[in-house]
Amino acid sequence: MKITGKSEKMNPLLGLYIAAGMLIAAIPVRLYQLLNIIEQGTGFYKAVDRSVYVMYILAALAILASYLVAIFAKNIPASKSPYRKNKFLAVTSIAFGVGIVLDVVSSASDFLINAKNFTDVGISLFGTGDKSQIPLLFETVFGVCAAIYILVFGISYIDGRTTYSQYKFLAITPFFWAMSRTVMRLLSKIAYVNVSDLMLEIFGIAFMMIFFMSFARICAGLSNKKAMRSIFASGSSALFLLGSANIPRLLTLISGNGAKIPTGYGLSVCDLVFVFFAAAYIINAYKCAEENDGKEFAKEPQDIKTDMETDDNFLSE
Repeated sequence: MKITGKSEKMNPLLGLYIAAGMLIAAIPVRLYQLLNIIEQGTGFYKAVDRSVYVMYILAALAILASYLVAIFAKNIPASKSPYRKNKFLAVTSIAFGVGIVLDVVSSASDFLINAKNFTDVGISLFGTGDKSQIPLLFETVFGVCAAIYILVFGISYIDGRTTYSQYKFLAITPFFWAMSRTVMRLLSKIAYVNVSDLMLEIFGIAFMMIFFMSFARICAGLSNKKAMRSIFASGSSALFLLGSANIPRLLTLISGNGAKIPTGYGLSVCDLVFVFFAAAYIINAYKCAEENDGKEFAKEPQDIKTDMETDDNFLSE
């Protein structure tokens, strides 16, 4: 008696495709909002019209589809790192590593400027009046380590070797970097009714954090059977949220309307590139399993007696 509850006909990449489709639909909506109904000084909605509800609906559909497909699709790749040459994953990984470096430069600069201001007025380096200094320091330190690991990860896919799997401690640093960035945004003043850019960033980086938690487990060889399902769900959700936050900003800059971008919510290169990195990682994991005749798809229990089997066993068919 089969009790898998999974669909063999459902393509595991469907969630990613739906999230990407919702992102394409959200881009013109966000462009309209940036140019017309978002306060330049705060990033909040100054007026709530139909586009706000459309944006919420698109976000809900993207996240819901990402998680439902990850839960019910049977042929999710096993929670193991796919080792093979992949130039697109290598390029997006290296670009993402460079994006993290830019974020580190920004966070380090903010930390040093704040520290100098505090020192000038006789306050301690971490500032008794600014709770953001410590998470800002963590973001900088973990960002340096995360950039190194992601660059090593990308280079590994140029020659098809497994170099990055040797650095188990560094594998967790992208998660801590994303967590520090989430904390930094939660410290911002927020009005939960009219907020726009900040809410997209908070949820987008939160899903990025979930992605990197499973990413670390897989890269270090410590994953459980649900790690790759988490990668597919959180990666697709983060793709929509961070893409809808940053692609419209990029287009606004290119069109010469940079003044319309809210103060403090400028283009984040690392978040923008993460959209392509997450898509490349998910697609590579699925294609690698598919090209190996399903030998690297996660094995689901076939009946009650085999319910204790783990995802580390592969299909023998």
